Amino acid sequence: MLKVLINKQLTEIFRNFFFDQKKNRARSKAATAAMIAGLFFLLYAVVGGMFGFYAYNLVPIASAGFGWMYHLIFGGVGLLFGIFGSVFNTYSGLYLAKDNDLLLSMPIPPIKIVTARTFSVFIMSLMYSSMITLPTTVIYFIFVPQTVMSVIGSIALILTVALLVFVLSCLLGWVVAKISVKLKGRGYVIVIISLVFVVLYYVLFFKAADIVQNIIKNAAIYGESIKDNAYPFYLFGSMGEGNALATAIFFGAALVLAALSMYVLSRTFIKVATSLKSEPTAYGKSKNIAQKSVFSTLLSKEYTRFKTCSTYMLNCSLGTLLLPALGVFILFKTDTVKAVISSIFTAFPGAEIAMFCFAICFIAATNAVTVPSVSLEGKSLWMMSSLPIDPKEPLLAKLALHLILTVPSVVICSVCAAIAIKPGALGTVLIIVLPAVFTLMNAALGLIIGILKPNLNWTREIVPIKQSACIIIYLIASFAAVIVPALIYFTALKGAVSATLFLFVVLAVYTAAAVYEIVWLMRRGTQKFAALCA
Repeated sequence: MLKVLINKQLTEIFRNFFFDQKKNRARSKAATAAMIAGLFFLLYAVVGGMFGFYAYNLVPIASAGFGWMYHLIFGGVGLLFGIFGSVFNTYSGLYLAKDNDLLLSMPIPPIKIVTARTFSVFIMSLMYSSMITLPTTVIYFIFVPQTVMSVIGSIALILTVALLVFVLSCLLGWVVAKISVKLKGRGYVIVIISLVFVVLYYVLFFKAADIVQNIIKNAAIYGESIKDNAYPFYLFGSMGEGNALATAIFFGAALVLAALSMYVLSRTFIKVATSLKSEPTAYGKSKNIAQKSVFSTLLSKEYTRFKTCSTYMLNCSLGTLLLPALGVFILFKTDTVKAVISSIFTAFPGAEIAMFCFAICFIAATNAVTVPSVSLEGKSLWMMSSLPIDPKEPLLAKLALHLILTVPSVVICSVCAAIAIKPGALGTVLIIVLPAVFTLMNAALGLIIGILKPNLNWTREIVPIKQSACIIIYLIASFAAVIVPALIYFTALKGAVSATLFLFVVLAVYTAAAVYEIVWLMRRGTQKFAALCA
């Protein structure tokens, strides 16, 4: 039974690699191999390559006898990155899976359900953490002489980091689940915790170059300090140098903690999973609820789904928070921003207007609220056809939610940029209107893609939200709609055309595309959506 449950979990995670949902048939071996190769290229060449660059810069300290410090640094970074990537896989995959009731109704011990579910968490923990630890270990192997024991220790270090990520992910996922049982707005708890990780990650990323240089200059001082005051950290890093005792201690402890985590989760699984089935009831005085229009009711339904699904909020509306943050940064760092832009684009009149327009559009493109909105209806989509409503109403509600969540943030950022650079009347209009129209175009585009390529047979919400072809297509198209005109202006035209004139042309193109998309949605899109509901 355990083998069947594990196969089921792995099949759900990697289903898109082996099965074409649109054609309802298995993919060819060549297509599967190409998709897997693309995933590994993204993980280990793109993301891993970035950290590999920093690892190359730290090779001198490894060659100077501080290899343990090298492994400690990148083991720690891999631990943080892995936790950020997989912490909520425990919460959503273990406690919020739609088939929990079905599995619990069968004579299956909870420990087997938890083991199968947490095995998939370990796989994701290994994938996320090894994006850092594997490339940096390869760099270490290439430039530092190795022994058999150091190779074994480095491999054990990679697995130890993955196991520690797994343990911490299970612990934090359990904590989030316990907190969520007591709170009505459980989705916001996860979003807040995730944003803390995001801020820490980007602070570390932007400070990485300075940190690397500081470590290189003061490696001996830091090394002695760690040995004297934090000896376990020294032992942890020395695993990569082949310290047999440290390898046995940390790898064995990680295995014990992983087993203990699964035991604790299995003991509390039924209580927590069943408690999360419904929001806590708020008792109070009865009150009359005003009658709503059809559109208002549908919009409220869309918003309720959005605010109760942390995965939806985190993956599809991060731009809502990033845009105001960018606006505040521009206001407080106006002189610095203008100096950087003018130094880069000295020969481009009005370059700051184009730069801010494209930057705001790029961040707005990270919002993808409409893309999974159709798929998230799941098998209950048929209910729409049973209601006496126009099929246009649900589509308009989905479109409106994207605009409500994105346009205010876009306008705030645009106004801050206009105040900072004072581009004149036409420039101000462009900075405010162009990103808003781009947002409308993107919202309609995401809804079109969601209608054309729906996935209604998911068991975990993360599949249509984060692991579907719709999201990839949307992001590629949205980013291309920003990058292509930016490249045309800054590389092909090279300032031959004024920024104001060029941006008016771009605005006209965005407006035409938005109008076409909305007309398509109200005609063919409505028909296709009605066919899905039937």
